[in-house]
Amino acid sequence: MAYGSVGAVVCAATLLTAGRAAAGPTGLAVIPTTDLVRFRQVNAILQNGNTQIDGRHAFFHDLEPTPQIEAGLPHDVEAGVDVTPSNPPNDYRPFFNVKWTMLAESYRVPAVAVGATQLGPGFTPAGFAVASKTLNYDAIAYQKFRAHHRNLRLRGIRVHAGFLEAGDRAHAILGLDAEISDHFVLWSDWISGAKNSLSLAGVVVIDAQNSLFVALLRENDAHGGNVTGILFNVTHTFDF
Repeated sequence: MAYGSVGAVVCAATLLTAGRAAAGPTGLAVIPTTDLVRFRQVNAILQNGNTQIDGRHAFFHDLEPTPQIEAGLPHDVEAGVDVTPSNPPNDYRPFFNVKWTMLAESYRVPAVAVGATQLGPGFTPAGFAVASKTLNYDAIAYQKFRAHHRNLRLRGIRVHAGFLEAGDRAHAILGLDAEISDHFVLWSDWISGAKNSLSLAGVVVIDAQNSLFVALLRENDAHGGNVTGILFNVTHTFDF
């Protein structure tokens, strides 16, 4: 597991289409963020490709495990490969993703990243740009210089915004993550578009190498406030 300046958990974001999930660059549950796997680290990820919770094809009948490898590269770049069904539930094929964090966060400037994912035969390529800003960045930075307060650690709260374009369609992306404790982070994120979703996720940080999260999903075109999907993700980080 890798961490950003305020303890951000680095897991794989997920692109969702009609109850199917495919991991992508690091991010929250359904959107990419500016976080990166650190240089000389590799994240090994396993999640359920099928997020449906009812019907004949619910995830507990047809799990569709989706493995992914995401590696930190020099010059603030990460790249990864997924093996996922291009025509669910079978026909597993690889696709690739790459992300570059072109601007680091500072007091007044958000971090900014650009990237591409779903690069492979049988998939629709997608490009994205996203900005991330820690709402209490000044307070966290100031605390580091107050020797008598170094044992009172502030928790980071971040917002994320950008867009993702797949084929001829562009989608807005929004997200929020809040570090509740050293071992628990709360996420919520959203992609516009009828078949995309709003998510609410809880992340359990087991130790520096292992984490897991469970995300509840609601499709944007769903009626009422019912949950329409669930996503499980387990991540292990290797150091080299």
